[in-house]
Amino acid sequence: MSTLTPARTYNQNHIPRKYTLGKRRISIYWTWSYPWESQRDPAAMENRFSTMTEVRTVLWPNYETPEWSAAQFLQGIAGTLELFHRSTLSFQQIAGETTGHPVAVFQRIDQAGFKLPIDERILADTDTLMVFGLDHILSEQEAAQEEVTAIREWLKRGLEVPVHNRWGLRPAIVKGTKEIAPLTAFRDIDKLGLLKKVPTLNFHPHLPHYELTTKDPKSVHLLARQPIDPGRPHPFTAAGNTEFNCLLWMPPNQQRAGDIVLVDSTNFTTLFGGTDSLANFWRNLALMR
Repeated sequence: MSTLTPARTYNQNHIPRKYTLGKRRISIYWTWSYPWESQRDPAAMENRFSTMTEVRTVLWPNYETPEWSAAQFLQGIAGTLELFHRSTLSFQQIAGETTGHPVAVFQRIDQAGFKLPIDERILADTDTLMVFGLDHILSEQEAAQEEVTAIREWLKRGLEVPVHNRWGLRPAIVKGTKEIAPLTAFRDIDKLGLLKKVPTLNFHPHLPHYELTTKDPKSVHLLARQPIDPGRPHPFTAAGNTEFNCLLWMPPNQQRAGDIVLVDSTNFTTLFGGTDSLANFWRNLALMR
């Protein structure tokens, strides 16, 4: 007998999660305007997401079953945006089971046109906020001063992240396979246990290098580096680099009560493959102190 999946709800107001000692409440915030992104002209070659039809063409035959047909799934840009939403479901399930709290998902402007800036409606019952900045600059989704103030209050005092997000680098793969190369992990300084049973992260064809802009070794800790595909010419590798910084941790300080973890948002989706290693990373994050 098949197991029914839970009923899905839509267009509901968020139900605040009560604080439970030691149980983290995680929230995802998509910074985009769903209407603006989904209604871009498909003839435009730049500054838009792919249509679902384009995705199906490039990844044929992955999406050729009835559930992805026009009768059941959006075929334009909106379909691709929904792929992003669906790609975090595994993370939401594992994090929810681990913490006992459902993962709340918010959008800056959702499908129904409701706008939700980052304020106490989001922050009041959030212990970990994951901001997925996938909006295009042309959509003009800029953080307002009120949002900056709200986040600073939430963190007790500003982010002060000494990191510059640079480049788009392709990870190396294990020779003779399509598997991403293992991390160069610095487990001796991984006090949070984020890398416990995590030999690899997610493969994405262009990932950022988190360049440190401080020489203070106590303010930010490099937990892992990712080997780079040497067969893809790039100014970063031409300068002699063979790995890029892919996981950073900033411990609390006198001005900030919380930890900050820097890692690419694709590591919380299944769009580019889901592995046991990635699932372990999600559990470790959910169980952070």
